[in-house]
Amino acid sequence: MKQILIFILITFPLLVTAQGHKGDVKECAPMKEGKICYRDTVHVKDLDQKQIFNIINEWAKKNYGKDIFLSNVSTKKSKGLINISSKIELLLNETDKTTVKYKMRIFCHDNSYSVEVSNIVYLYDPKEEKKYKTYPAESVIANNGESNTIAIIKDPKLFCNATFFFVENLFADILEAINEAE
Repeated sequence: MKQILIFILITFPLLVTAQGHKGDVKECAPMKEGKICYRDTVHVKDLDQKQIFNIINEWAKKNYGKDIFLSNVSTKKSKGLINISSKIELLLNETDKTTVKYKMRIFCHDNSYSVEVSNIVYLYDPKEEKKYKTYPAESVIANNGESNTIAIIKDPKLFCNATFFFVENLFADILEAINEAE
């Protein structure tokens, strides 16, 4: 019983921080060649490229293939590549939100896959006047929001953290699809 209680006390902070859109992270805006780019590589035991591709492609069609006005899925099966472009509404805090456009590239290999989320753009209208302005992520969240060049965005760290947690949830969704298929 004591061991269970200790386990719960140790893992509780992890469970609370894993709920997303809460808290700060040290590195919420990783860069690749001057662009914001989130990356994840996952090793998958005993699945070849074709199997991984099929699992993730089904996940992509289910989650992104329903509304062509919001998202698009294209594939290159021979190369094990899945391209997704989409947009979603992202809650920044209890009252603020933005629309985020992004591209996700998934590279399937034997026993692994890699995901990149980049080309992130915010459509932001803080006064909710239906006058959205478009801002590339590099102008808002580079250097964890410290390089913000957009005057209307008063707290770029909100954008940075919300984007980070959103992308982490995407990565977790893909991994869950792989785990469920095994």
